[in-house]
Amino acid sequence: MITSTLSQLHWYKSISPNFEKAIQYSLSADFTAMEPGKYQIDGENIFAIVNEYTTKPLSECDPESHQDYADIQIIISGTERFGYTPLTDQPAATPYNPEKDVTLYDLPEETMNYITLPAGQFIIFFPSDIHQPEIFLHQPGLVKKVVVKVGL
Repeated sequence: MITSTLSQLHWYKSISPNFEKAIQYSLSADFTAMEPGKYQIDGENIFAIVNEYTTKPLSECDPESHQDYADIQIIISGTERFGYTPLTDQPAATPYNPEKDVTLYDLPEETMNYITLPAGQFIIFFPSDIHQPEIFLHQPGLVKKVVVKVGL
């Protein structure tokens, strides 16, 4: 897991050629003007999903992990809280779904670390990370977020 301000995202281009393409796109796109939906960057290797939603209570947000993609999650507007823990030997609550590239977990709150991101910040999750997105901080709020899926 990596997190910082959007102005620091360029430091992570060297992770892989796909990360370089994804980050170049992320730093040049005007996400504020984009409607919710899926945007192809490099076929199924790299694509962006623009979302708008209301954040939820922790109890309604499932921890998850991916196998085929890393996520670059960029907060465009609003504030979102994320749970995070390294993927070690936690049992899956819902087995891996290859069509959606997701495994879901039922983990106690005390096993997760929490971080809050406002607009202008990003967080990167790798397949070695369990993450719990869409959590509200104090009360539900509207968030616009882009998730750039980077094939590994």
